[in-house]
Amino acid sequence: MRLKILVLVLVASLFGVSAAFGKGKPPNTGAGCKPSVKVVLAGSLAADVDPADGDTSFTMLVKHSNKHGRGYKAAGSATINVDAKTKVRRKGAHNLGALAPNDRVLVAAKVCKKDLADGATPDLTAKKVNAHPATTS
Repeated sequence: MRLKILVLVLVASLFGVSAAFGKGKPPNTGAGCKPSVKVVLAGSLAADVDPADGDTSFTMLVKHSNKHGRGYKAAGSATINVDAKTKVRRKGAHNLGALAPNDRVLVAAKVCKKDLADGATPDLTAKKVNAHPATTS
């Protein structure tokens, strides 16, 4: 009886060890990469940009960024992709169609740190888009 329990424990421990070794390291680039960093871009929509609810992206003029978004600031503009998980906020509205030309926009997105090397500007899928009407001077 003790021998059967010992064999059962030994077999169960081998399955646990094999599952731990099969996981491996996460990739450096692409989907599911580690480490991923937050890119924050601030700027405005161009005068000719008026996204609709069904659009999957919009273009913004980048005026400010955090450390990880320097490449986008140097380029001057960025194309921001949006999906069903993107949170859009503008004066109580929660849809992309609420954005208007010349709106001030703050975009937050996650991207692989290695993809940003040497000032590269990979495609961004926004996690959050905050917008405010353009200031009148």
